[in-house]
Amino acid sequence: MRLTRPVVLALLACVVTVGPAVTKTAPLSEPGVPGDGTMEFAVYRKGDRIGTHRLTFQREGQRLKVHVDVSLKVKVLFMTVYRYRHESTEVWSGDHLVSFESETKQNGKQWEVAAHAAADDRLVVRTNDHRHVLPDTLFPTSYWNPQMMQQSVWFNTQYGSALDVDVAPEGADRVEAMGHMVEAQRYKVTGVIPETGKPVNLDLWYGDNGELVKLQFVAVADGSVIDYERLS
Repeated sequence: MRLTRPVVLALLACVVTVGPAVTKTAPLSEPGVPGDGTMEFAVYRKGDRIGTHRLTFQREGQRLKVHVDVSLKVKVLFMTVYRYRHESTEVWSGDHLVSFESETKQNGKQWEVAAHAAADDRLVVRTNDHRHVLPDTLFPTSYWNPQMMQQSVWFNTQYGSALDVDVAPEGADRVEAMGHMVEAQRYKVTGVIPETGKPVNLDLWYGDNGELVKLQFVAVADGSVIDYERLS
């Protein structure tokens, strides 16, 4: 049967209408990923705001890209005594980390990490001074995925190394996030950073939807408590 011109035009119109809609509405359905693709925290020390921690999530076909941007500055008597800047990009395919890049600057020191997937579920990692291999299923210390609470080894995003941790569930809690009180599950994380010998003393709260809603840790430099308040 030969299609007439009006029928052909109608079919083309359907293709044009349906095509972009499918791409536009691709869901961000991974655990811990906010529906609008953004997550932002205000960072406080002793009641003073010292910076911002922002995450953005983007779907690219079957892969998920996560960008992390952290900027902190501590002042004492109008003098800046601490600066921290961290940017990283994670690319995930399912529960496998396909690639990772980060750059960290801390009080004049700088670290760079680059990693890419290899055969046999491995991740080849290059850092400032060496190259090594890690499993590609380790969760980076960007903390957005609640499934990392089930792991005892994490991928340190500053040093590009394996970080052994003890994760202890602390039970249900209520915290303020995004302007209101939310129900959350609290976890206590402890360990030691191999590169510095400094302790890890970290608390994380995940809401009922799996999203990170609060974070708190003890700064190793002076023992002050650093609080993350979820803004959006």
